[in-house]
Amino acid sequence: MLYAIRNTEGRIIGLTESARPGLQAVDVKNREVLEFLSINDEDFSAEDFLDQSDVGTVRIIEDIIDILIAKNLVLFTDFPLASQKKLLSRKLARSIIQSESPEPDAQTTGTQKAPSILIEDDESWL
Repeated sequence: MLYAIRNTEGRIIGLTESARPGLQAVDVKNREVLEFLSINDEDFSAEDFLDQSDVGTVRIIEDIIDILIAKNLVLFTDFPLASQKKLLSRKLARSIIQSESPEPDAQTTGTQKAPSILIEDDESWL
């Protein structure tokens, strides 16, 4: 069961699975819930939504891995070699994208990172 957190105008601003005083139980298919989740569409398919959100979710997982490594909770070398190569390639690709986006620091220093060869998803050696 979901519970809606509403603002002073009565619009849903959050959802939780925890029942608390002042929160209203809502169904996941409720029009307001779908609007809040930005999936208010007659042709909505949960499967399609998950497929479309996979890329963003992968980036979140990569960020979690980076945090775990930075906190020394996981060693990069704990991952299989193929996973290490894939993670490094994706990290490089993301850094290229970030260096190409206009940032105040990049504009003032005039520095830009040089692109490198990336590992393709279908590389046979992975």
